[in-house]
Amino acid sequence: MERKRKQGIPGAIALLIVIFACVIAFVAARIFTNVTRRSAYDYKSVDIPASQSLEVVDDGFIYYDGSSIASVNTEAKVKWSYLIGKNADFDATDYGVAAWTGEKLTLIDSQSGTASYSGGMDADVLSARIGERYTAVLLAPEHDSTIVLMEKGGRRVNSITLTSQTVIDYGFFSKGSLLWVMSLDSSGTVPSCTINTYRPGKERVGMIHDIEQLMYGVVFQSSYFCCPGDTFLKVYDYTGNEDKSRRRLVYGWYMAALDDAMDDPIMAFVPASQYDSADGMRDVRMIRASLDQQVRMPYGCQSLICRNNRVYGFSTEGFVCIAEQGKGSVGAYRLPMAFDRVYGVTDNSYAVLGSGTTVHMLNLS
Repeated sequence: MERKRKQGIPGAIALLIVIFACVIAFVAARIFTNVTRRSAYDYKSVDIPASQSLEVVDDGFIYYDGSSIASVNTEAKVKWSYLIGKNADFDATDYGVAAWTGEKLTLIDSQSGTASYSGGMDADVLSARIGERYTAVLLAPEHDSTIVLMEKGGRRVNSITLTSQTVIDYGFFSKGSLLWVMSLDSSGTVPSCTINTYRPGKERVGMIHDIEQLMYGVVFQSSYFCCPGDTFLKVYDYTGNEDKSRRRLVYGWYMAALDDAMDDPIMAFVPASQYDSADGMRDVRMIRASLDQQVRMPYGCQSLICRNNRVYGFSTEGFVCIAEQGKGSVGAYRLPMAFDRVYGVTDNSYAVLGSGTTVHMLNLS
């Protein structure tokens, strides 16, 4: 009986080894498939002149080549081109393109490529942004600057003078009916950030002034502001009153990406030590309303992009990592082309990647 037991042990071990090997092979196959299956996807490329700047919009990208501003769709076809001249800057949104050089401002329709306005301002234009209903134009100087609000045809609605402040960022919300302005106030003993909200043509609606921390971002959640800082993520209504029950601790984390094209977007936070590090960003904390989820990217990512319910991470090893809201696993897919720049991801999930003067459009959906 004892001999039979001893003879039976090698067979059992062999069976276990076979089963273990099958499991390992299955897992390896799944990993291999997960990493490589995107390589079968086709992508489209377009060669453009050496662009001085490029911005991704909902259906492609806008670029400036030193003389003209052009729009390219996800089929890698040029939709329109507008001759703007030398030394221009521009800002592109889904509603149009604002371009400027010196005191001259030009507003270009995003679909037709025609100018709805082209004229001079009262001072040099520092920046401009087209919203759904209005355009905001920031005029020099950088400190004590002025924001001019205009209708799409160029008619001025009103001007806002920001005394003793330096504008950090600004934009529209509430379907373009309200303007927000984040500014740095350095007149006190400790620099602080303030967010003012305005209704175009009328007085200020509200103000957010945080003395506990330094704010560095603005996120919109329906009728609320969500403001990340170096210690807390705070939520305010439009008048500036904080809902303290929704305060969240984010000390040690930094918001690396945000889908600012949508209401209540996913925010991607990474440990402050990983942001801009040579090893890349791997630990990602996705926050959206009541969602607070942490995932680990399979590869160190040099760029993170938030779009819809996903966070895309692009690595220098040639992979894209995709984390999706509510899912614990992260997909990693080898990309079928070489790239040295990540411009962004369109609303319909096309990655816009650059390699020299070539721009690739890869479907990630």
